[in-house]
Amino acid sequence: MKKVILLALLFPSLSHAIAIDTMLKVADSHGAGVYTVTNNETNPAFVNVKLSEISIKDGKLVKTPYTKSNLLEWDATLTQNKFILDPLMAKKVGVRALCADGCNPDLDTVFAVQFTPKPYSKDGKMEGVSISYGYESIFVIPAKNKKISYSIEKKNENTLIKNTGNTTLEVFFNQCSSKFKADCSTKIIMLPSKIRKIVLPKNARKGSIDVFISSVDDTFYRKEVVANDKKAIFNKNIK
Repeated sequence: MKKVILLALLFPSLSHAIAIDTMLKVADSHGAGVYTVTNNETNPAFVNVKLSEISIKDGKLVKTPYTKSNLLEWDATLTQNKFILDPLMAKKVGVRALCADGCNPDLDTVFAVQFTPKPYSKDGKMEGVSISYGYESIFVIPAKNKKISYSIEKKNENTLIKNTGNTTLEVFFNQCSSKFKADCSTKIIMLPSKIRKIVLPKNARKGSIDVFISSVDDTFYRKEVVANDKKAIFNKNIK
């Protein structure tokens, strides 16, 4: 995937430009994954990394930061939580599951990994400016016993999608054609039990639309054609 620039370019000559390799990472079979963090600026940067566990309760996203106070409840850990990144250099940051056998086999275990750059203090002097801004990547340990279950309903420019299964889905809406090549598609991530109402791009609102649904670990893929006032429903266990 394309690298994601972490800092807004409000003051490009002053701010640090830190990049990570992906905004969505799926753990391997051992519940581990590695991010690549790059410093594209000419000044060194001090990078904080924080981990939070994500759950959905009553349809709302709940984020539980991992701190010293809940150390015994951690299901994952970082290989490092702070480091200095020299100019034009890259560093690997690993995420590793602590729960046995890949955490919950019947439900995705989902984390937010937050990378926040700050000015680097050297010999008492601050290099760069303090901009409290960072990005979060989603880290997913997939359920082993997958249940793919969703519904998609379109009404003109609005689409309601419900992920009623136990695994995270990528949903890509596409109505691009030779006539419309811009503002005609969008992609969203749907965590288990999540419900979202989205407004389609202006060139993807008329008639039916192609919807491509896949699990984040690429073990499931399906295409739906969703028309106005009609609901696409799917429900199946995947092994």
